[in-house]
Amino acid sequence: MNESSEIIKNVKKYIKEKYNFNEDDININLEKIDGMTNKNYHITFFNKNSPNKSYQILYRQYGNVLNSLTHDTEINIMNYLSNKNEGPKILFKCNDYRIVEFISNSSIIPLELRYNEKILKEINVILSKYSQISNFYKYSISSDLKFNFLNKNKNSFQTIFDINEAMFEKAKKNYEIFTQKFTEYSNLIDETIKQIKNKYDYYMNDYKKIFISLFPKNGFFILCHNDCQRWNFLYIEQNKQLMIIDHEYGCLCIPGIDICNYMNENSFYFYDDGRYEFKKDEINFEFYYQQYLNYLDEFIKLNKKWANDNENKNFFEEIKNKKYYINLHCITNIFWFLFNVINLDFEKEIIKKSEHYFEYGYDRLCYYEIAHDLLN
Repeated sequence: MNESSEIIKNVKKYIKEKYNFNEDDININLEKIDGMTNKNYHITFFNKNSPNKSYQILYRQYGNVLNSLTHDTEINIMNYLSNKNEGPKILFKCNDYRIVEFISNSSIIPLELRYNEKILKEINVILSKYSQISNFYKYSISSDLKFNFLNKNKNSFQTIFDINEAMFEKAKKNYEIFTQKFTEYSNLIDETIKQIKNKYDYYMNDYKKIFISLFPKNGFFILCHNDCQRWNFLYIEQNKQLMIIDHEYGCLCIPGIDICNYMNENSFYFYDDGRYEFKKDEINFEFYYQQYLNYLDEFIKLNKKWANDNENKNFFEEIKNKKYYINLHCITNIFWFLFNVINLDFEKEIIKKSEHYFEYGYDRLCYYEIAHDLLN
């Protein structure tokens, strides 16, 4: 059974139970929607006996990047937001896929509106509200780079380190396979590609140490989306409002990582015709930093009681520092580097630098180094 047939089978089962339609009377149309980790389908269906009344749902087939972790955090976030009418409702879920409400007349944030003042204001409000879904957790990192929560309980959300560890283990296994094939065919590989591979080697060898060393030694974790980009905001045409979606990477992380990630992602272009481009000349840390400060203003407004605590006032002064913000760019780029390593495929990736995952991972490292150089 091919993928489309499997999806139709699953959707028909849902429709029969939900609407009591006879299977032979169900007419289904599938439209695939782009997604880098998961496969998403916009599904329209109707009963042949009432062809003028159609229904729409979104079908999400889980990918394999985070399949070692549960979707509990993601589901909790979706339920919280949908209860406040700030996100699509979950209609059905299981281990392999879920079906959710389809938001009509919506699209991702158009490229030309990604820095629109109203859009940025609303993004900052949404990200500030996101922090209210869970408690705040104080942490420390020891001199030997061991992470420790000071007030974490058993029912809290997964952390960025949980996700990073799962991704690293998967990336390490795939990189060993990739390296073996790379070595076997080294006489056929261009020198430019070999230089990129050397950079991959360096960061994979010291990845864990590099990643945790980027975090402040003391601070707070809040709930973050952790994959904040214009593709993960629904832009609703009717009222020009936004909804944040795709919470698969939702986890506890340090404040500001989401608005940083949003700015960061806007330098990476994926065109409809399959082309990819990293526009590093468009990186503007001064502009990004101002948006980060705007985010902090919204964050403090929504968390006044917590922010006005004497101990936490000092914390906010520290994270307003520009150096703290630049370091967020280091964290997010080194983190997403792993995503590309997980997806490296020798046959597809070594032929030319422009193959997406190989080049995309390299460009992530270049962005990391641009930001890291500013810290020294």
